[in-house]
Amino acid sequence: MNARISEIFESIQGEGVLVGVLQLFIRFCGCNLNCYYCDTRKESEICVDHVNEKILKNPVHVDYVQRTIDSAKVHSVSFTGGEPSLQASFIRSLRKTKPFYLETNMTLPEKAKKLKFVDYVAGDLKVRESRIANYEEVLEKTFQCFRILKNTRKRLTFCKIVLPAKFNQEEVLNSAMQIKDYVHSFVLQPVFGEDASNVFKLQKAMLEFADVRVIPQVHKLMGVK
Repeated sequence: MNARISEIFESIQGEGVLVGVLQLFIRFCGCNLNCYYCDTRKESEICVDHVNEKILKNPVHVDYVQRTIDSAKVHSVSFTGGEPSLQASFIRSLRKTKPFYLETNMTLPEKAKKLKFVDYVAGDLKVRESRIANYEEVLEKTFQCFRILKNTRKRLTFCKIVLPAKFNQEEVLNSAMQIKDYVHSFVLQPVFGEDASNVFKLQKAMLEFADVRVIPQVHKLMGVK
């Protein structure tokens, strides 16, 4: 089995509740959304493996990825992108010799069903101001995905909300209420470089019903990948 991967590298997790842990990142190509603030490449003909100092032609075979996972001395393996759930079958084919951490936009319920075995889920709740098409449909699929990949004793699931300087607070509150029983906590992440004053106001309102933390993209503040 093969998958299109843009890069493989080791770094600290820079977002969410596991900020600071050392992870092996498998960054897949491709995404079903097009958020205006996205900072990653969607496609690449090559995979840059920074761990083994190799440049591979896409797609990359599952055995290569498995060997890299097995030899890594890290807290966990982060499947990111792009949108990693597009590669659900590939991820399922891997042996979980390290804890698996899924960074997902939570918009593909059928793919989410294949990934219930992961240990951590960093699931997005997109706001309307992300400027994605068919927002109402995307939102409903997001609610479905959180129900499928909900927080359990065996899986830590948190919700990440990336927030621009201006957003509809009431709409975000209503959406968060729909999934509050399925998550460990909420992480409010200001769009890097944009004003965050409204984010703190939202946090105060959400604290009425959930554990809510404001965490910026720490890896960018530190200047690391």
